[in-house]
Amino acid sequence: MVSPRAVLRTVIPPELREWVDNRLISAHIRIVRPLVLGSLLNASVILMVLYGHVSTLQLGLFAGSTALAGFHRLWLSEGIERGRRRKRTAKMKRAFHLSSIWQGLNIAIPLALWFPQVAPGGQLLLAICGVTQIAAAAYTVRTMPWAAAVYISLQALGLAIGLLRHESPAATAAAVVLLTTSGLLIRMAFAAHDLFVTRILSDRELAASARTVKLLLNEYEASSSDWLFELDSQHQLINVSDRFAAATGRPAPELEGLPFAALFAADAIRDTVVTTLNRRQPLRHVILQLAARPDEAPSWWSISGRPTYVSAGERVAFRGVISDVTSRHQAETRARQMAHYDALTGLPNRALCDQTLHEMLDGRDSTEGVALLHIDVDHFKAINDEFGHPGGDAFLRQVALRLTGVVEQSGLGGSQRMVARLGGDEFAILTCGADACDHAVRMAEQLLAEMARPVTIDGHDVPVSISIGIALAPFHTESKQQLLSYADIAMSAAKRSERGIWEMFEPGMDAALHERHALARDLRHAVARGELRLFLQPLVDVASEGTTGYEALLRWQHPERGLVPPDRFIPIAEETGLIVGIGEWVIRTAFAEAAQWPGGETISINLSPVQFGSANLLPTIVHALADSGIEPGRVEFEITEGVLLHNSEANIALLNRLHDLGVKIALDDFGTGYASLNYLLTFPFDKIKIDRRFVSDLITREESRAIVGAVIALANQLGMCTLAEGVEEREQLVQLRRDGCRMVQGWLFGKAQPFEHYHPRIQGIVAPTATTRISRRRYDPRPLGLSGRQRG
Repeated sequence: MVSPRAVLRTVIPPELREWVDNRLISAHIRIVRPLVLGSLLNASVILMVLYGHVSTLQLGLFAGSTALAGFHRLWLSEGIERGRRRKRTAKMKRAFHLSSIWQGLNIAIPLALWFPQVAPGGQLLLAICGVTQIAAAAYTVRTMPWAAAVYISLQALGLAIGLLRHESPAATAAAVVLLTTSGLLIRMAFAAHDLFVTRILSDRELAASARTVKLLLNEYEASSSDWLFELDSQHQLINVSDRFAAATGRPAPELEGLPFAALFAADAIRDTVVTTLNRRQPLRHVILQLAARPDEAPSWWSISGRPTYVSAGERVAFRGVISDVTSRHQAETRARQMAHYDALTGLPNRALCDQTLHEMLDGRDSTEGVALLHIDVDHFKAINDEFGHPGGDAFLRQVALRLTGVVEQSGLGGSQRMVARLGGDEFAILTCGADACDHAVRMAEQLLAEMARPVTIDGHDVPVSISIGIALAPFHTESKQQLLSYADIAMSAAKRSERGIWEMFEPGMDAALHERHALARDLRHAVARGELRLFLQPLVDVASEGTTGYEALLRWQHPERGLVPPDRFIPIAEETGLIVGIGEWVIRTAFAEAAQWPGGETISINLSPVQFGSANLLPTIVHALADSGIEPGRVEFEITEGVLLHNSEANIALLNRLHDLGVKIALDDFGTGYASLNYLLTFPFDKIKIDRRFVSDLITREESRAIVGAVIALANQLGMCTLAEGVEEREQLVQLRRDGCRMVQGWLFGKAQPFEHYHPRIQGIVAPTATTRISRRRYDPRPLGLSGRQRG
């Protein structure tokens, strides 16, 4: 049996259950008379059909029971209507349910017993009567769904039994259809009940709300902090109350006859109010600023009112109420300011920038274009790390002032221009005009020139540069989202190419970005799939021209793309943070392979600045040393100046701890950064690697020879080894030997080759993946660090 809770989906609060039942019973009582009349008419038709086929006694019993059931239901309804408040609701419902059973049986029994005894025409009439009763009950008894369900079920079963007794396929099919339809009608009755209950509950809530509103209005009239006002047909103040006069700060006689508009500051909203009054239309919560005196703070009033009918001798043409909304207006203004402007720089924020860009794109004419310059401050993280958040905030404020100054003083970009801060170290400039493309390029050049000057923070001159991406509408796109995306793509291209430049968006940049995303996706699984390999390039002693070690160089053998150059995937690995996991794999693999070299050559490994942000770097190196057994003195880590530029104090501390282990530290790409000489004083490097750009011009350019010679001399005086990269010609080697360079690396002595090329006798060395616990004795950071396992 289906429970009421499962069928009746409308939730009725317990305290309203009896009230709802009373409403349902009252609704049912209103249709009892038509319901009983219809039932008696159907019974009369059934009597006529059965006459002559059934005994008179049986017909009399049927007629009498039907009449009694109908009159009983009428009597029950009349009695409840006269005194329902003196009876319990549950008893009322039970009485109606029993009455429904009685009425249902009155029709069901004749249909089940006597249906086969009549002629086909009579059977059709009986079926019509039964179906009519079933269909009518689904609607007329919907306020009492369980009564409807019982009534429909009894009649449907009675008629179905009669049809099945006919013993014909058509009658059987009709019985099945009848029972199925009856089930649907029962479900409809419950659904109609739910809708009815929902409606009466909603009506009750509306009535309660109306009473609450009326109560509040009465209370407002009794104690209101607002002011009523009245105007004559000329829109002049009349009948000015003392409270209204006190709110304006003027005497009441002075306000009598004063034009209403004279109270407020002249603006477009006041003009709209005057027009509305002239048209005799109502005002609804119109916010106006008062005409303030020089020594008064601005105030805002909310005005509502409606015109009145002016009869003979009546002066009042408009009545209304005024509320002082100064505090609310100021709060809303502050909220709008916070929602649309950046708190740090005072510039429009991303939301207002998006809105303005949308308006520019929609409002421009066919001769105008829209330019979007997406600006990113280079190396801001390093500045923020160096000077802290207060220094970083001061830096961004100065950048914002410079950007705004260039835009305002350049005269470029037309009348519609905006400088916005998108967040972090990103800014945007919007312009709209006939020469959007030309102006955008010229403005970008001026911005780069202005940003070439250092910014002063806490008395320190900090170098600053920006990368700019430019996208144009309608040249590139007319979509706001695409324009934003294209400018961002162009800015990213500028940062990847050479920071401190501008780039105009090109369709190929979009494809390049998708290509980078695809590479990043594949790179995530490269280690697990065994696609990464280590190549070796010899490190050669200048004096003996013998190989003393190798630099481990990472290569990616992609199953579809082939050998991916490192300059394509290493930057992606650094941007996505994948370099941390890849770097750990490189360290373990390189250590394990180098430990097998019979000649005891050194192994040199590059460390990315991103790896220094990982807490696992030092533990990874320590465990790799222990697991491989390689002597720490054979290990050399190469770092670039970026390691010292970002979070320098923490990174130098980590370098010192690595030194304590006994490994060597080399400064790679020396001479290509911001402050190379200063870094030589910051940390005692073991080796300086001279960048290949200086070595390639060593023979042909006097300047390159001078720089290389100076670097070698400086390193020798500081007790540091020098290694020249990119040596491809013997003349270069001779010059480097003459200058005192101790080591070289380049194609003259060998290209980067797979590990097996240089050590063919050692095969299948795989880096350990498990982390081995290290004893306290072996972790002791003595001058030579970890002692390696003795090889036989």
